[in-house]
Amino acid sequence: MIFLLVASCSDDDLLIDQTPPSFTVTQIPMDRVSSFIAFGESLTPTQQNPAIEYFTNQSDIEVRAVSDGVVEDIRMNINIEDFEVWIKPSNNSNWLIIYDHVLDINISVGDQVDAGQIIGVIGIGNRTELQVNDDQNIARCPLQFGTENFVQQHINFSEEWCTAETVIP
Repeated sequence: MIFLLVASCSDDDLLIDQTPPSFTVTQIPMDRVSSFIAFGESLTPTQQNPAIEYFTNQSDIEVRAVSDGVVEDIRMNINIEDFEVWIKPSNNSNWLIIYDHVLDINISVGDQVDAGQIIGVIGIGNRTELQVNDDQNIARCPLQFGTENFVQQHINFSEEWCTAETVIP
């Protein structure tokens, strides 16, 4: 007996969108940020921070989409009772934008979001994170994807947002 295995690929599988995201809006208003943990900063002797962590003094700060995209997943965090929201710039993108520590989420998996759209409010501990992964699951400094205005708003607060260009989460 001879068995023939035929694999099929859709056109979508062949057309991976490698266009990097473009961040036009800050995740939270920068005038509400009280402190931050930089991308690449050492969290432990063997772990670097794969995100920018924003802290505020208020628990009602709205979290906004930094760019247009499609909601791929919403996950409850394991060690803290808030959520991660995973958004891709397009359905076939090889980039993943992760918004961590978000509550009161008002979007759903499959929704199209626009830059500046409210996706929820800041999570437990009055913090939220912004992480960008490529298709190799390498985290990259979010400022690499910012428009001039996005980057300038961060620099006006501090010039030390990224201590590395890439991190393995």
